[in-house]
Amino acid sequence: MVEVIDRAAAFVIIVLMAVLTAVVVLQVVFRYGFNSSLDWGWEVPRLCFILMVFLAIPLGFKRGLHVGVDLFVNQVPIDIQRVLLRVTAAMMAVLLVIIAYYAARLAHSTWDQRTPTLKLSTGTFYVVLIVGNFHSVLHLIRVALTGTAPKPESLSE
Repeated sequence: MVEVIDRAAAFVIIVLMAVLTAVVVLQVVFRYGFNSSLDWGWEVPRLCFILMVFLAIPLGFKRGLHVGVDLFVNQVPIDIQRVLLRVTAAMMAVLLVIIAYYAARLAHSTWDQRTPTLKLSTGTFYVVLIVGNFHSVLHLIRVALTGTAPKPESLSE
């Protein structure tokens, strides 16, 4: 199931990157070529970028690409390293659930506010945070249960 979610997130990220790029190019062409900019030309790329970031975070957890300071951890025996890894993954999962809870509250309280040009709910931005956090939690639960973290992979794989 997590693999299906990962693939869907990767596909959505690719689509969002294409939309972001196309809108930015269009905005430049309209602004400098026709001396008239698109009203929504800054709002769509911003929304795409925010969506991409929060959808990509879980994929970073999956591939072991997030930055970590392991100077202390590498100095202790492997059994203690696994315990520390499990505890850290569990703590991160709890933190992400707490952040998702408050994001849900913010989404609810800002749902009636609209963006200036697209008239989208500003709560939409918080919903993406919730989705990304729970997707990340799925990967962190695996790490907490197995005691093994993914080794950093090449981005081209």
